[in-house]
Amino acid sequence: MKEKIFAKRRSDIEEEMRRLFSEFSQLRNSSLLRAINVWHPATDVCETKDEFCIICELAGVERKNIRVHIEDDVITISGVRSEQLLRKKTIFHNLEINYGPFERNIQIPHKFLGSQPETLYSRGFLVVKIPATSEKQKGAFKVEVL
Repeated sequence: MKEKIFAKRRSDIEEEMRRLFSEFSQLRNSSLLRAINVWHPATDVCETKDEFCIICELAGVERKNIRVHIEDDVITISGVRSEQLLRKKTIFHNLEINYGPFERNIQIPHKFLGSQPETLYSRGFLVVKIPATSEKQKGAFKVEVL
């Protein structure tokens, strides 16, 4: 009796797996699949009484491929890291580095809203510093990466 129950459950599981893989394969061009492929770089976020600081590890990303955008109380750091190796006939023994599009969204504390951020990209790290301010400006603006 137990063998029949197990066989039935196994066939149900196999059928459910086939259905899930079929649905997933239909997502090839969907925004959900693109969101799955976005990686999130390691990021440190801290503040003092005078500034809000974000340090984002972006080794191998060219400055021209980094975008910093602020909208309301969220700063978005995004861009693309291009692959360094040709994959043609390459056998990988270990593959840990993320390539392709990346994005980090960080909420800015209230006392730093409206300040113009300073950025510096050096040795694979993007540093964004936002000074404290008493003026509150809402809206969206792009920040130049230096």
